[in-house]
Amino acid sequence: MIGRKKGIDIYYLDLLWGLNVLIHIVLFKGTARLTKRKLSTKRLWVVSVIGSCSIFIVLTPWEFMLVHPFGKVLLSILLVLIGFGFVSLSVFLQQLFMFYVMSFLAAGTIIGLETMRFSLAERQGFLTEYTSVMYNVFSFPLLILAVPVIWWVIKGMTSLMKSRRKRLSKIIKVTVVLEEAKWEAMALVDTGNQLKDPITRTPVMVMEMTLLKPQLSNKEFEQWRHMISTQRVEDLEHMKRWKDRWRLVPFRTAGQEMQMMFTVKPDYILIEEDNQTQTVETMLIGLDTNTLSSTGDFQIIFPADVLPASKHDSA
Repeated sequence: MIGRKKGIDIYYLDLLWGLNVLIHIVLFKGTARLTKRKLSTKRLWVVSVIGSCSIFIVLTPWEFMLVHPFGKVLLSILLVLIGFGFVSLSVFLQQLFMFYVMSFLAAGTIIGLETMRFSLAERQGFLTEYTSVMYNVFSFPLLILAVPVIWWVIKGMTSLMKSRRKRLSKIIKVTVVLEEAKWEAMALVDTGNQLKDPITRTPVMVMEMTLLKPQLSNKEFEQWRHMISTQRVEDLEHMKRWKDRWRLVPFRTAGQEMQMMFTVKPDYILIEEDNQTQTVETMLIGLDTNTLSSTGDFQIIFPADVLPASKHDSA
């Protein structure tokens, strides 16, 4: 919350109050987005106006209440209650916590912009002036600029979190068992993965070849990687490990000619989703020498039609 010493003129105070209203609107809109709680327009304006009126306390003998930590906490509790009401203690604490997150984010954005403004000055005595006024008075143009920047940061953060949650909601844990070998990995459930063996109609899941590295010697791994990356089908004749389990599945991607995917047939696959385990015995594992996820969230792309009807059907 933005305030100033006693003795400021009414015009300046009106501008300061209006800016506080805008900042409170951004803070409560951001809190509502993060907590996924509805906040009516009427409540939004009421709580923003009430919260912004706190700057007028500097004109009263109770100015100390505005700067005291205990007074700030009480004011925050009051504002969150007015804005969102009280559903339960856990929901209220979540909303109060997110309101503080938004407040610290806004304060950090303003300080960051002010730091950039001072850094661009590049004049003698810059550090002395910076340290003397950094926490005193911010310029009005900078504060006005900070409002859309804060909203942009909040919107970007919530969009990123939403996208992240949506992607992770499609990820399951997969355990592959193939003779003496066994390995676990995270798999992205992909509704667009319709790859099947054209003869047996067995579905194919695509897996990063690096997951096999612990099962192979360095020489074997490099041989396999070279065979798959260069599409050397004739090298399969020299494969000793899992010799009877290799299958070739033709596939085509956009803008490319027909290629062959090197696959192996496991004994079975265990799928863990929503604390439930499902066994799949009819499936092929297609090996890919590339990294499937740039963020490392998953190492397998799993066909959605193998799973029972679930939330992934609409993914």
